[in-house]
Amino acid sequence: MASGPGAVSRRASHPTNETATRSGSRGIVRTAGTVLALVCSSAALGCGPAPPVTRAYTIIHGDPRRHAEVPAVGQTEWTLSRERLGRMRSELPQRPYVERVQIGIVDPRTGKVYQARGAVAVSPDRAARLVLLGPGGTTALDVWVTRDRFRLSIPSMGFEKRGGASLSETRGLPIGLLRWWFLAPLDGKLVLARSSKEESVFLLRDGPATITMRTDGERFVAIRREDGHLEGLEWSGRGLAPRAGARGRYIDGEWGVRVDVVVEEVLPDEPDPEAFLDPDEKGTTL
Repeated sequence: MASGPGAVSRRASHPTNETATRSGSRGIVRTAGTVLALVCSSAALGCGPAPPVTRAYTIIHGDPRRHAEVPAVGQTEWTLSRERLGRMRSELPQRPYVERVQIGIVDPRTGKVYQARGAVAVSPDRAARLVLLGPGGTTALDVWVTRDRFRLSIPSMGFEKRGGASLSETRGLPIGLLRWWFLAPLDGKLVLARSSKEESVFLLRDGPATITMRTDGERFVAIRREDGHLEGLEWSGRGLAPRAGARGRYIDGEWGVRVDVVVEEVLPDEPDPEAFLDPDEKGTTL
C-alpha cells in the first residue's frame, strides 16, 4: 500500500529479524491471544459491576483532601515550581513519533500477567494509535484514541468497541493510559505546587479532572481523579521525552486493571499522518 498508515502498520506488524529473535519473543507472541481475550472480556464487563480484584487500590485512612489545609507557598517556591513545570512541558515532543513497546496487562481477577509486543504512534495532543501483534505479525489489537473519541478493535474476534470522552464508556479498558499519559501528560492549569531541592509536587486542574503529580525530573508518580474515578501512573525514564528504556505502570483504580509498558525503541521516522485518522474512514485501514 503506497499511502495510508503504512509507516505505522508495516513497523508494527512486521518486526525486524532482530526483534523477532529476541529472547522470550516467541512466548510473548503466544500470549497475545490471551491478552486479547482479557481485553475483550474487560470491555464486555464494562457494562456491569466491577469484578473483585486481588488487591485493593484505595486510599488508606480515607481521602486526605477532606482534612488537609491548603499549605502556604511563598513566592520563591511558587516561581521555582512554575519554572520546573514549564521546563518539563518544553521537553515534551511536539511532532508525531512511534515507539516500539512491550505491553503487560494484569488480569484484576487472578493477578496473572499477559504480555505482547507492538507499537504506539502518538501525535501529541491530537491522537494516539496502539497496535499489538498476534501470531505471524498480524494486527491483533488496534486502539485509536483522541481526546473525545476512541475505537478498540480485535480483528480476529470480530470485536469492536467505540466510545467518547465519558468515563462510563471506557470502564475496564486502558483507554486512559493513551488519552492521558501519551496525548497530554502535563495538561491542566497549575493550582498548587510545592518544591524542594530534590523534587516537586504539582496539583493540576484539567477540566473536570484533578491531577496530582510528584517528580524528581526522572521518575513521575501521578494520580488523576475525575467524577469519583481514580487512575494512577508511575513512569521512569529521565524525563518525559520519548526514549528507549523508559517504562511505566498504569492502574485503573475502579477495576484494578494494570498495564505495564516498556519502550524498546523510538523509531527515527514520523508515522504517516493518516495513521491518526479514524481507522474506519476510507484510506486509513491498517
